[in-house]
Amino acid sequence: MVADDNGTIVGHIMFTPVLIKNGQEAHGMGLAPMAVIPSRQRQGIGILLVESGLQILKEKGCPFVIVLGHPGYYPRFRFQPASGFYIRSQWEDVPDEAFMILVLDRSLMRNVSGFATFREEFNESL
Repeated sequence: MVADDNGTIVGHIMFTPVLIKNGQEAHGMGLAPMAVIPSRQRQGIGILLVESGLQILKEKGCPFVIVLGHPGYYPRFRFQPASGFYIRSQWEDVPDEAFMILVLDRSLMRNVSGFATFREEFNESL
């Protein structure tokens, strides 16, 4: 999704597939990246992008969204440390407080735990 201001893109958000698997498995999404051009930051554009994206995913039946992000920013959208749900990042060096999950459908997440695996392209960026 993009935020457009009279034909100028001022922000962007993307969601990509994530698999959580350890016995049970669940297919959801990862939020990354999200960006707003510096001159338009702190104007609510990022909040609007995240809220709109999450609403669309919820309406489509997505059970969860994972984010590796700033622990001071994403909890406002109800993201919580994924470790509280016994979900861990596929990457060992990710700080616990920065690896968060938003459960959109608890019934689909019942008994789901294990490693959250992102698309292979994310491995190339680390």
